[in-house]
Amino acid sequence: RGAGAMVSNGVAGDLSGPLSAPMLEECHTPDDPGTPMRLARHKSPVHTWKHPTACTDGNGVGELEGFSLTPPRAPAKLGVAAVVAMAFFNVSGGPWGSEDIFSSSCPMVGCLGILTFTVFFCMPQVLVTSELSCALPSNGGYLIWIREAFGDFWGFQVTYWQFVSGVADAAVYPVLICDTVMQVMGITEMGLLQKWLWRLLTTLLLSLPTFVSISSVPHMLVAMAITTGAPVVTFIALGLPRVDTSVWTQVQPGKAMCFGKMINVLFWNLEGWDCVSTCSALCEEPIERTVPRGLFIALAITSTQYLLVLLVAAGISEDTNPWQKWDDGTLPSIGATLGVVMTGLLLISSLVGNAGQYMSEFLEDSYLLQGAAEIGVVPRFLGKVWSSGAPYMANVAQLCIILVMLSFDFSDILVFDNFFCASAISLEFAAFFWLRWSQPDMRRPFRVPNWSFVLFPPAAVVLLVVVIHCLTKSWKAFAINATAFVLGLPYGWWISRKSKQQHEHGHRSSLDVLLEDD
Repeated sequence: RGAGAMVSNGVAGDLSGPLSAPMLEECHTPDDPGTPMRLARHKSPVHTWKHPTACTDGNGVGELEGFSLTPPRAPAKLGVAAVVAMAFFNVSGGPWGSEDIFSSSCPMVGCLGILTFTVFFCMPQVLVTSELSCALPSNGGYLIWIREAFGDFWGFQVTYWQFVSGVADAAVYPVLICDTVMQVMGITEMGLLQKWLWRLLTTLLLSLPTFVSISSVPHMLVAMAITTGAPVVTFIALGLPRVDTSVWTQVQPGKAMCFGKMINVLFWNLEGWDCVSTCSALCEEPIERTVPRGLFIALAITSTQYLLVLLVAAGISEDTNPWQKWDDGTLPSIGATLGVVMTGLLLISSLVGNAGQYMSEFLEDSYLLQGAAEIGVVPRFLGKVWSSGAPYMANVAQLCIILVMLSFDFSDILVFDNFFCASAISLEFAAFFWLRWSQPDMRRPFRVPNWSFVLFPPAAVVLLVVVIHCLTKSWKAFAINATAFVLGLPYGWWISRKSKQQHEHGHRSSLDVLLEDD
């Protein structure tokens, strides 16, 4: 989820932010209207200057009432490999947090669940993302799709839902880090206040780079990606020869399977394929090859990773960490079966992987909030930045929400995260079918093949089951989800009404500005 923000807010991975890097608009020289120029505005405007009174030629640099003219700079292009990496680390980033897929059911049912989700949920989302990203290539991503199909109100709603889901998703990773460390250290009991304080300290440490130096975050994420991947591959290679395959057919006698919990964890570990849409305008041509190929390769890697890691872990840990007792954060402790060194490597991999996903998610959501403040969609004080370009007020606002959510358990946070994510994906599917019916002549370089439409009814069932589970898990879950959902409705109505008034007066709406600036 965070990779889209890394690309769309900078050039060639430079995460300098929307204010420290001037926002560029196109203008033309008075003498030659056909010569494009780039107008760099040092303060984000609400309205575009369509007719500047002065311009220099294509080779010069001039000043105009706070503007400077610079030659156009071509954005970095994302190839298949970049799309693969972006999708993998936004969807998965590693097997951490997948333990409940087995412990809530059994190895065979868990594997069947992974394969079923891959075919009947992930593939439809990959296909929809591929078609609409190619038909409407823009860094506005799914907001463009929903707005094109259903208008400003629902365009705002899907953005709000994804933001709420993103903040909840960010809160998951400090919880996972602390739970993992506790299991490796053999700590089984800890007071609620003490546990919250450890999670608080972890969250503050992970958030520090986003307050101090935004430009350093992309380099840290690259290093984290390498660090978290190597131990997992080593674990699979060393563990496969020692696997007891009879464990894979075991069940839990006298204990009912928790299918709701399993589906919830599967959904969290395998959703997020629409992330590539937020930088589809930067993908290499032909985009109809780059996006689908990158997404399908990432899907194959992600599903294979879960299958191999969980099967190997279950097959080598029957005596020490049987799969029936697994919980979030168990995988690194299973490494002790292969030696103390492997335990340390998996622990480092888990900590680094979760830290990277937290920073990526936190950064994306902060920029979304700051950009919304810049155009007046949310209070403008949230758009304040430091000289380094860090959107510190947006960071603080998001951090306050995360600190409240740290008091919840891993499964409770997933319920909140998954409810809004499933709602957003449902709306994206609806937009796909509506645009197919209402705009059949729209240029679609990549089209979802007709045979694959049989995959969508099962995907709809999965989304419905996830939403129902998230609302019925507990009264607390229902109250939080329902309250957060209802809060977005009047705000979305206000945004759509304001946009309509701005269009009637011949101005760009706030959503227009947000999309064109992206």
